[in-house]
Amino acid sequence: MPKLNKNGRLRAIRRTLSAHQVEYQVLELAGDSIVNHELIARYLSADKRATELSTASTAITLANYKFCYVGSVQLHDAPTYMFRIIPHKKKQGLINGILWLDGDTSIAVRLSGYLVKNPSIFLKRVNVTRENYLRDGIVEARITHLLLDTRLVGSARLVVVERTSAVLGTGSAVP
Repeated sequence: MPKLNKNGRLRAIRRTLSAHQVEYQVLELAGDSIVNHELIARYLSADKRATELSTASTAITLANYKFCYVGSVQLHDAPTYMFRIIPHKKKQGLINGILWLDGDTSIAVRLSGYLVKNPSIFLKRVNVTRENYLRDGIVEARITHLLLDTRLVGSARLVVVERTSAVLGTGSAVP
């Protein structure tokens, strides 16, 4: 929370127990208590609620979004195609933004935009940037940047780094 000069850090293992249930094993929780309780705890709660949503209702598909081709770029020596995505309806979990697809695998390598429906009355806007790092056509790691414009304390930044189980075991680093 830059405006309050407050920081916090959570290291945890997120396990998917079923299609609609996750659990966290906390490894480390440090920093200011306001960040831990008001930001990190709320994020974890929202993440659990998000897993309860129907996958079909939030999937990036033609049923939920209008797609407009923007162009292509070279990303990590591979062609990447950019699409503007606009939700058909203002529903929880949908993003208005840009989707970048890997030209070889069609896997999303970046998604950037804002949530069209705020998950809380305490938030004015939630900007999201999610980057997937691929290795041999499989998502090896994901970094999500959230910029929250809150009604009470100004802006707050949250960075979520996820690695697959195989990466955790090898000690690989995210670029």
